[in-house]
Amino acid sequence: MKILYLTQYFPPELGAGENRAFEMVRNLRRLGHKITVITEFPNYPSGVVPRAYRFRLFEKTQWQGVEVIRAYVKASPERSFINRISLYLSFMLTSVLAGLKVKRKFDLVYATSPPLFVGLAGYLISRIKGCRFVFEVRDIWPDAAIVLGQLKNKTLIRLSQKIESLCYREADSIVVATQGLSFLLQEKSVPGHKIEVVLNGVNTRFFKYSPDKEVYKEKIGYKDKFLALYFGTIGLAHGVDTLVEVARLLKGRDQIRFLLVGNGPDIEKIRKLNDSYGLNNLDIQEEKPRQEILELITAADVCLVPVRKKKFFRSALPVKMFEAWACGRPIVLSVDGEAREHLEKAKAGVWVEPENVTGIKDAILFLYNHPELCKEFGKSGRSYVEKYFSRKIQAERLEKILVNVVKKG
Repeated sequence: MKILYLTQYFPPELGAGENRAFEMVRNLRRLGHKITVITEFPNYPSGVVPRAYRFRLFEKTQWQGVEVIRAYVKASPERSFINRISLYLSFMLTSVLAGLKVKRKFDLVYATSPPLFVGLAGYLISRIKGCRFVFEVRDIWPDAAIVLGQLKNKTLIRLSQKIESLCYREADSIVVATQGLSFLLQEKSVPGHKIEVVLNGVNTRFFKYSPDKEVYKEKIGYKDKFLALYFGTIGLAHGVDTLVEVARLLKGRDQIRFLLVGNGPDIEKIRKLNDSYGLNNLDIQEEKPRQEILELITAADVCLVPVRKKKFFRSALPVKMFEAWACGRPIVLSVDGEAREHLEKAKAGVWVEPENVTGIKDAILFLYNHPELCKEFGKSGRSYVEKYFSRKIQAERLEKILVNVVKKG
C-alpha cells in the first residue's frame, strides 16, 4: 500500500505520540508498504523551531529511511491557550498544502490525533487525493480539554465538537489506542463496526532487561539508593504534583530517592512546589532522548505511573507502563480502569487509587522492603509485554485493518 501518514508530532521530537507514530511507520515499512509522513517542523517540547527551518514553508527529508515532509507551524515557548490553538491551526493548514504538493497517488491517508485538527486535515487531503481516510484517536478531543479545564469557550467547544463529528462520520475506519476509547466513541453514536482497537505498546528490542542496574545507578548518581522514577509528559492530566507530595512524606527516608524526567505545561508548577518544600530527595530533569530514558529505567527500582482522578481517564493506557515492564521494572500504577486490569493480569506491580498520596507512599515503601518481589514483578511485566504489547504485533494488526479498508474501496 501507498500510505500518507499525517501526524503533528514525529521524531526527533520526544514523547509517547511521537514514538507510536514512528514505530508504526517503521513496522509498516518493514512489512513492505511505502509510507510518506507529513509532520511539523520539530519544536516540542521547547516550542522553538530550530534555526535550520526558519523562513521555510516545507522541507522534504528522510528519517531513518522514511520519507518525511516537514511543514511550517506557528510555534511558541509560551504555553498559552491561544498559542496552542495557533500551533494546531497552522499545522492543519500547512499539512493540507504539503499534501497537495505530493503529486503521487495514495491508497489511504492515516491521520493520528490529538490534536483534533489533524483529523480534519487528513479528511481534506483524502478527499482531494480521492483515497480512503483512516482516523486514529489516541485521546478524545475536545472532551479531554474540557475535563482538564483547558477549553471553556462555548463557541470553540461547539466548533470542536462539529469537527470531531465530521471526522468520525467521514472516516472509513477509526483506530483507537485502548478498548475504553472504543466504548467512549460508541457512547457518541459512532458505529461499533467502524472502530478498531490497536493498543499502545513498546519496542521490545530497544526497551529490554539489563542486569546492570547498579552500574547505571552509579552512572547517574544514585549509588546505593532505592530509585523511584517518573518519566514522560508533565501535564495537566498526569498528576505529577501528587508525586511531589509523596516525596515530601518520605523526606526522612534517606535511602529512597525520586527522579522526575520530562517536560510539559506543569513543569514550572512542579519545580516551584519542589522548591517550596525544600526537598533533597527529589530531582527534576528535562525530557531526554530515548537512549537516556532507557538507561534511567534500567537504573530505577520502581517506575511511577500516575494520572488525575477523573472518570474520563479510566480509558487511559500509558505507554510508560509497558516501557518499564519491557525493562523488567515493577510499577506503582495510579490509573484505574483498563490499565489496572492489565496490571492485575501481568502481576507486575502495585495499584493505588489515583491522587492517593498516602497509598502511593505505602506502595513505594512496600516495594522498598521487598526487593525479591520487585524482581518477580519485573520478570512478569517483561513476559506480559512480549506476549501482548510489542510494537511489532500491534503494527501487524494495524496492517490487516488498513488492507481491509483499501479492499473495501
